[in-house]
Amino acid sequence: MDESMKKAESLLNWIKEQQDGSYRIEEDRSDNKITLILHTDCADGYVTVNFLQFTIAEYRIVNKAEETVFYLHFELVDEEHARYLFKEMKEALLKQQDSGTINALLCCTCGLTTSYFTMKLNETAEASGTDIHFDAVPYEKLYEEGSTRDIVLIAPQIGYRLKDAAAIMKDIPVREIPVQIFSNYDALGMISFVKECVAEKKETKKADTADAIGSLQAGNGALLYVSIVDMEGRTQLAYRVCSDEKIVAESQIVKEKYVFSDIEDIIDLVTRTNPDIHEICLVTPGSVSEGKLTYAKAGIISMPVADMLREKYGVEVILMNVTDAIALGYSLRECSGEDIAFYFLPTGSYAGSFALVHDGKILGTAGYLGGDQLSAITSITTFPMNPFSLQNTPEGNIELAARYMTGLITYTGCRRIAFYAKMIPEADVLRRKICEFIREEYVPEIIKTESVRRYIYEGAAELLKHYRK
Repeated sequence: MDESMKKAESLLNWIKEQQDGSYRIEEDRSDNKITLILHTDCADGYVTVNFLQFTIAEYRIVNKAEETVFYLHFELVDEEHARYLFKEMKEALLKQQDSGTINALLCCTCGLTTSYFTMKLNETAEASGTDIHFDAVPYEKLYEEGSTRDIVLIAPQIGYRLKDAAAIMKDIPVREIPVQIFSNYDALGMISFVKECVAEKKETKKADTADAIGSLQAGNGALLYVSIVDMEGRTQLAYRVCSDEKIVAESQIVKEKYVFSDIEDIIDLVTRTNPDIHEICLVTPGSVSEGKLTYAKAGIISMPVADMLREKYGVEVILMNVTDAIALGYSLRECSGEDIAFYFLPTGSYAGSFALVHDGKILGTAGYLGGDQLSAITSITTFPMNPFSLQNTPEGNIELAARYMTGLITYTGCRRIAFYAKMIPEADVLRRKICEFIREEYVPEIIKTESVRRYIYEGAAELLKHYRK
């Protein structure tokens, strides 16, 4: 047995020893890979060791909607590190566990009416042996709690909020409780209604990771892009390998927790399989200044990232702010390089970040400030309530974005603003809010985009040209 097989068997045997009854393990072997499948009632975890040119491990979690909620891959060199990553995967897997119970969330204005109905619903479900659990929240907690449930049920008195809630929580059924059921506290009728809604066929997403692993064997890549984006409670780490402006390999990692070693795992794997890499472009949230990064969410404070990676890998490393890359990529793709401001407000952020493009270049020091300029604007802006509490609802996000955008318009005179904010359903509602602060003729064009990932690489490639001059 060669060394790589010994290391793989040792890791897989250790994983089998960790079985504690919270999941069931199935093993699948073929000529070039071994997979352990960790079955639970609501998600499956996959631990795969691929015996290719190098030994590559994959950890993946697929939930009952067939969505990949956790995925990473790395070269199996350090078994202790592989064990650490498995523990993180196991924690994420068990968070998906609900013993097959349908978790339903009821919502009304303050939660009192639905709380009473919830007590009756749970009593009826238990008496009838029905695997449905009901909880109730006031509207201000809807989006914080709703995304983790199997179905969200809106009380009739706030039925006017249904459209926005359904648009924001696209991955789960969001329904208005029928008036007849709600007004009569018809528990049996509600249980039947929930079963029907959950049983409806929904579109699902499947992640094809096999191509990502296979493409790593292509080799001969010259430039490696690594990008980090905070999106709706998870961190997306993606990479692309290019040679002569052609894409050689690319993939994406999805994690709940991000640490700097995730970047090193990607670079270790890609540089091993593509020994011709001579330049790394790291596109990251946070403050970027002279090769140093401050990204408090990941515990990174004034870290000399560029120098550290140059010393470790012996290649040129360029560090840039992700919102800068998004803004420039959006300008090139959607506006033919014309001037634009881009505002990025992911769910759970009270400020977000922005960048300005002028004459095809990033204007000012948005990358250096890493979004902190918006925190500074907060100190001179009068909010109707604590800005931290505004991040939980669409109305609050609209309030935040409108006030920050008003600052952008006032201080920069920008004539076009694109934005990403999942909690804001459409651009028109944001524009109307901005018009409460400044006269309508001064409000620039406001454009909502549903994605930022598509703009990052294009913007990063353009920024590289300026860094190289």
